Amino acid sequence: MTRLNNEALKDVLAATAVLVITAVVYGLLFNRETTLSYSIGYNLYGAERVLSGEIPYLDFHTLYPPGTVYLNALLFKIIGIGLFSALFGVLLFKVGTILVIYACSRMAMPRAWSVFTTFSAVLWLRPNGPFKAAPMHYGALFLALALYFTLEGERRESARCSFAAGFSIGLLALFKHNIGAYALAGIIALQLAPYLMSLYRRSEAKRFDRRLLWVIGGFCLPVLPVILFFWSKGALDAMIRSLLFGSGEFLVSRLAASPSPVAPAALVVIATGAVWLGRRLEEAQMLYWSALLLLVVVFAFFGPQSAIDQLIFYGPILVIISGFAVCLTAREISTEQRRMLAAFVIVALASFLEAFPRFAREQAIASMPFVLPALFLQVYLIRNWLERAPGIARGAAIALAITPVLFACLGIRVFTSSFLAGAAFKSDTPLSIERGRRVYFPENTAREIDDVVSFIKERVPPGGYFFAESYAGSSFLFLAERNNPSGAQFWGGVGVTPTERERTLNAIKDRSVNLIVTSDRDREAEKYRPMRDYIDDNFRETRRFGEVVILERR
Repeated sequence: MTRLNNEALKDVLAATAVLVITAVVYGLLFNRETTLSYSIGYNLYGAERVLSGEIPYLDFHTLYPPGTVYLNALLFKIIGIGLFSALFGVLLFKVGTILVIYACSRMAMPRAWSVFTTFSAVLWLRPNGPFKAAPMHYGALFLALALYFTLEGERRESARCSFAAGFSIGLLALFKHNIGAYALAGIIALQLAPYLMSLYRRSEAKRFDRRLLWVIGGFCLPVLPVILFFWSKGALDAMIRSLLFGSGEFLVSRLAASPSPVAPAALVVIATGAVWLGRRLEEAQMLYWSALLLLVVVFAFFGPQSAIDQLIFYGPILVIISGFAVCLTAREISTEQRRMLAAFVIVALASFLEAFPRFAREQAIASMPFVLPALFLQVYLIRNWLERAPGIARGAAIALAITPVLFACLGIRVFTSSFLAGAAFKSDTPLSIERGRRVYFPENTAREIDDVVSFIKERVPPGGYFFAESYAGSSFLFLAERNNPSGAQFWGGVGVTPTERERTLNAIKDRSVNLIVTSDRDREAEKYRPMRDYIDDNFRETRRFGEVVILERR
């Protein structure tokens, strides 16, 4: 066997190991939900409405692109309607995403580096529904594929790969249009960079890279038919309003103060001091840096949660900034390596921008599978400089090299705290309801869901309606197999027009809706005065299940 064949075999075995281990780990977790996700009501009930012939944006309101509801409608048609079917679909997408991330890492780094990078990415599952049917759980696969084909296109200078990269971004946009826009802008900038730099430096102008046109063409291929479909159904105007303006309204409603930068700033100061001190201890360098590495590990596992949350949010920002800095300043790396790193950083940035302007910890965690490869690649590319750099420069490089260990340990902490209570799973109780079979929740949550669904089924006949005033109530529409009199998936959500609110109130009257699922918080937050008055005059509280309040007609 030649050396080339031997290396190819090792690559196949490594990829197989990544696939099998990821599938086993995620296979143990995908049907263990920690909370009742609102995505059940928003996306899965939406998929059920699609199966009944309804059109998103026209017959019911959603802020997301249509990919999620149509994909889950297809899964329901193939596997059957149920929560398990949707979670199994997410499992397939997440395993596929990790496998593609390994393939991308392997293009830029040796096998061992790629394996460690990939398994670090496996750990970063966002809490509160890491396998819920949320758009980015599907979009992440297409973002990873866009990176893969971009790297392949850079290596081969292939128009076909550029087209495939654009096509992947187009598919991404059908699930998360904002991240699709960020990724498309970044890849276009990457393609234009050599041409623009030659103009800026007034050197011999580089030929305009026509692969850019292939990227744009690939992007349009999946997007334009969807636009034409909704235009033919008379839903295009509503779709544009929802995706462009409704999403902005949603972000404004979720604005929050940025996390405190105290912990990241303190870490930078400590790292700077450690570098300076390390230079003074020339005869004990190995012992010194080993002790520092141990302290980093201890902090990652046992540090205060507030400091950890700050690092989780600001860490990706530092990685992205340092990535662009390495691209622009590192003289030791080749042009091909520079452009590869730029592609990794662009994809990490596109993923992380989901966290703005909400400053959401969950979105920062969700971006980590793309941030970590960018970080590991930076360390890999400067490793030779790290070995020979003098004094403070070498200390700074060693400090940077410790950073992946910090992120890997933080990933283990997030992973274990999300799923485990000691040595056992937090979610250990299966739902008994039909659409929740083979899905596990914490015991109290599982019992509450079963009780609410059973009560609704007793009070509302099959094919009947109840009104979900609360976010959680929307999920019970799907789980209880009952209908919504409203076109608003989330009654209290943004983007619900006054016309839709009036239509919903009339539907409750005309269809003699006799049951409402709400909560004290949603009752107090009811802003549509005619609905508030109608409920107060015609409904009364009959049961409570935890925070879930059941109102029935007087």
